[in-house]
This record gives sequence, C-alpha cells and structure tokens, in this order.
Amino acid sequence: MSGKLEIEVPIRSRLVVSVAEAAIDAALAGAGLNRVLSYQVPNAVRAGMLALEAFEIKPWPISLIHPGQGPLPLKVRAFLDFAGPRLKARL
Repeated sequence: MSGKLEIEVPIRSRLVVSVAEAAIDAALAGAGLNRVLSYQVPNAVRAGMLALEAFEIKPWPISLIHPGQGPLPLKVRAFLDFAGPRLKARL
C-alpha cells in the first residue's frame, strides 16, 4: 500500500435516518460523517463542503434493464431514452 497504514475503526452511529436528504442535512450541519452517492450532493461537493476525496470509492457501472417479455412498453422506452444520456453525462 505504498507506505500507508490501514486501520479498521468500529463506528457506532448516534443518528439513524431513512432518507439520504436527512443524512446530507445532518452532515452539512456538522453532525458527523456521511456516505452518499455523488449525484445526491453535487452542489456540496463542488463547494468543497462534503467530499473526502481520499476515501472515495470507484464508481460502479449502472445498467438499465427490463424483463424483456414481449414488446418494449413505450413508457420504458421513453424512460431509457431520457435517463441513458443523462446518466452517461454525469458519470
């Protein structure tokens, strides 16, 4: 690991939330560390408010799939046409 030391530290959460927005608000308010997806906090990352870039993990690939039984419904086609280019542009 090129001279770096890796240490595991057990973490006990004192705040548990059920939605990312609440976790983000808590982190911005100084309540502690948080792990969210980059697309959930683009403004805070650009402003340097949340990112600990040394600890970021590599992005995972995203696949848009459907059952493929019969013809592709128009709503699914519309979603794929809408989401595909936007995901590519952000990733």
